[in-house]
Amino acid sequence: MNTFEETGGVRIGGFKATWPFATLKVSEFKLELNASIRGNFVFKRSDIIAITPNTSILGSSIRITHRVKKYNKDIFFTFRGNAEERMAEIIQTGFLNYTEPTPNHIDQEISQLQAQTGFPIKIPVAIGIVVIWNLLFLSDFFNVFYTRKETEIFGIGVGTALAFVFLICISLLTSDVARQLMLKNGSSTAGIKPFLFFTAFITFILFIAGFLPQYLSNH
Repeated sequence: MNTFEETGGVRIGGFKATWPFATLKVSEFKLELNASIRGNFVFKRSDIIAITPNTSILGSSIRITHRVKKYNKDIFFTFRGNAEERMAEIIQTGFLNYTEPTPNHIDQEISQLQAQTGFPIKIPVAIGIVVIWNLLFLSDFFNVFYTRKETEIFGIGVGTALAFVFLICISLLTSDVARQLMLKNGSSTAGIKPFLFFTAFITFILFIAGFLPQYLSNH
């Protein structure tokens, strides 16, 4: 049997991520939608009620209608290209029409993955990152450290916030210790790598192009 893999975006309830922050993988026994920081959504054939393609002037998408109570009922994978053609490729994998039972080890693997789905970073860690980020920005807004002139956008607080988030991203990408401390048990960075690379790139550019020249000119 063939396998199908496509990079695109995703809509899950009120959560949206554009290309290339989502990946759809389909094999004869498993369908897996990686939705970046929203988590992984994994299905066996018996979980699926229907997969519906849609192509319009707004783009192409595939709607996954399923029986997994833990998942949001509105799951859409969005992508470039023709939805009917992608649907034909998914059918070729055998996932929707294969008659053999799912092997026990794959069935157990899917059950474990379904139990682990959701936001991969530990909630206290995520809250801590957001709180520190906001406090550092507020320190500049109120000029707590008297490091920002009235005509300047960036002060030491914003610069520190950018460096802080950049280092968090790099740590998750490179350090096993950081992953153990910050990720939920059973989670990995495989699904959030594009998000981490993108965030690291943006914070690095803002730090180098925005904060650093201004900071050096004042010292």
